Amino acid sequence: MLAYLLIICVAFFVVAVMLVQLVGEYLFTQRVRDEQRITQELSQHMAENLLLSDAEAMYADVVSLSEGYESRILVLDMHGVVQVDSQSQLNGQRLERREVAEILNGAESAYGFYVDAQSNSALFGNNGTTGLYTAAIYSSAGPIGMLAYVSNAQEVYTSMREIQNRIVIWLVVVALCVVVMSLFISRFFTKPIEALNQGILRMTKGDFSSRVNIRGNNEFAQVGRAFNMMSERLESLDRSRNQFVSNASHELKTPLSTIKILIETLIYQDPLDPGMTKEFLGNINSEIDRLNGIISDLLSLVSIDSGEMRLKREKFRLDEMVRDCARKLAPLARERGIELEDTVRDAVEITADKSKLMQVVYNVIDNAIKYTPLAGRVHVEMARAGKRAVIRISDTGIGIPEEDQKHIFDRFYRVDKARSRETGGTGLGLSIVKQIVMLHNGTISVNSEVGKGSTFTIELPL
Repeated sequence: MLAYLLIICVAFFVVAVMLVQLVGEYLFTQRVRDEQRITQELSQHMAENLLLSDAEAMYADVVSLSEGYESRILVLDMHGVVQVDSQSQLNGQRLERREVAEILNGAESAYGFYVDAQSNSALFGNNGTTGLYTAAIYSSAGPIGMLAYVSNAQEVYTSMREIQNRIVIWLVVVALCVVVMSLFISRFFTKPIEALNQGILRMTKGDFSSRVNIRGNNEFAQVGRAFNMMSERLESLDRSRNQFVSNASHELKTPLSTIKILIETLIYQDPLDPGMTKEFLGNINSEIDRLNGIISDLLSLVSIDSGEMRLKREKFRLDEMVRDCARKLAPLARERGIELEDTVRDAVEITADKSKLMQVVYNVIDNAIKYTPLAGRVHVEMARAGKRAVIRISDTGIGIPEEDQKHIFDRFYRVDKARSRETGGTGLGLSIVKQIVMLHNGTISVNSEVGKGSTFTIELPL
């Protein structure tokens, strides 16, 4: 930031110097033009008297004109000799000056400026900076002499310095204002950027709780809101990841611990009881199946999250697939004393991944059967609603509390942990169901009341 301010100050200084120089040159050029114009006019005025060699008339004119213009006027012949001097000091003397020589060499006019150290007191006096202007005097036959106009330029230089000093003062004031405003504006712009930078640095160190204060409704505020949203999302993902790892470890540890206990019991049993051994090996086999189920579900979620899961789309009858799922689960429902009904109102053809959607419908119906008590009822309904197919799976089961419904599709989430484990669930089924439905650009929702049952609604675009 200091480097930028230094660059601004240097640039401003360069502009200021150029501006002061341009103003000085303009004022100087304007004064030279005015003095040259006066010299030309006076040379024309003196032409007639010089041609007649009327010294008295010329003297009277130069005295009168020098008083009017507050300057010194001399009339010279073509040899550079002073014929008339308004101060009567150089009459009859040859004037050795560059401006006089230029007129003698054919120039129409010339001018020069002299300071005290360069001045001839007889010509310029002690007036500080003095200007000498010369102009040829013409007759009809050609040049017959010249007029020298001596003006006091010290006043001009003094005025120029005063103007330049004022410009410098104002430029310094403006520069200070610019620096102060630049600091203020830079602080205004860099403060939110610095806050964002600090937030990003904290996030790189693993602190996803980092947030930035948002003020106003400008572009920085929009970036800040986007950053906060990203932080919240990352924090949520980090929390979900930690919870996922914790839950996955717990789910895997439970069957492994059970298997270890069963095996150790068998190892240290002497003599072996054939009946107990067979029972324990059956339990070990069940726990291994449970481990396989958990690992399969985890692999499915990893495949979905990484984007590696690809849908094998094909045309098929969705109504037939729903009936098929209900038919396959009917024996399980009868075994549990549950009435399973299906109502298909429309014949619907859909282009989708048949095996994945079958997994969805099968999983939801299976959950409905598992969490419905004896003599309960599960109803599967499918119908067409505009350009969407709607599948509703209702049960008269235990229901889901309202505060748990928004988490029902979270990974490893269980409403009743003990009862869920009794049913053999991994806590991943509904999460996989939701991901598959979303891959098909569909939606799944739940409406439930404790003690009365639940209804899962799946909507799929045709």
